[in-house]
Amino acid sequence: MTPSKPGSPQRVPVFFIIACALSASANAGARVKIDEYDPPEPNSNGAAVILLYGSGGLRSPAFNYPDEARQIARMGYPVYLPHYLDATHGSANDPQSHYETWANTQQYTLSRIFERQQYTVSRKGLEGVPQSRIAIVGYSLGGSVALAFASKEPHLAGVVVWSGSMPDAYRDVENLPPLLILHGARDSVIPASNARQLAALCAMKHFRCDFCIYPGEGHAFSADGITRANHQIQAFLQTVLQPR
Repeated sequence: MTPSKPGSPQRVPVFFIIACALSASANAGARVKIDEYDPPEPNSNGAAVILLYGSGGLRSPAFNYPDEARQIARMGYPVYLPHYLDATHGSANDPQSHYETWANTQQYTLSRIFERQQYTVSRKGLEGVPQSRIAIVGYSLGGSVALAFASKEPHLAGVVVWSGSMPDAYRDVENLPPLLILHGARDSVIPASNARQLAALCAMKHFRCDFCIYPGEGHAFSADGITRANHQIQAFLQTVLQPR
């Protein structure tokens, strides 16, 4: 486990984002919308990022997910933002009973990414998109869903767990992709002890894990905290999504 410290903000260019809606069957009777945010320059190496929102949904006042998707797209990656709560009719209630459903929804998200990216790379005469070129950034409940999914798909490139926690049913996990754990010390919704427990689990099982507690931040980060967190996220994504 390698501790890391928040870095200084980085300037990014301003450009237009293209957002579109895709659909995929998540389970019986449910349809999931997936918003897509394109980077300023076409991505030629097949890397992509899935962004998972928290229990408040896409329009939660606690976090501006479209802005975060644009920020990650500026880093050079297409971003896919699935409305995974559609699989439980918009409800985030009783998460312990629904983690598997929400995690399974991400398999459909992956299939859509493969379809979309395969079209892009095939036009350039490149190879297809391996699962090891996909990373997930999950905030709050989204971080927990990302961990539930990653426990079944350890060949993902990496997972960012931001103000999230490991669901109880998945604590016996045998393998995980590289993790970046970001948490506010003053979080009263999901206490920082959850992040420390996850980091301890990674250390015990020898999973790769970068871990950072932000002293002045709560569950919802301040604007400055978000900027510093995105600096860490960018460095992490550059490491786990670099061409091999």
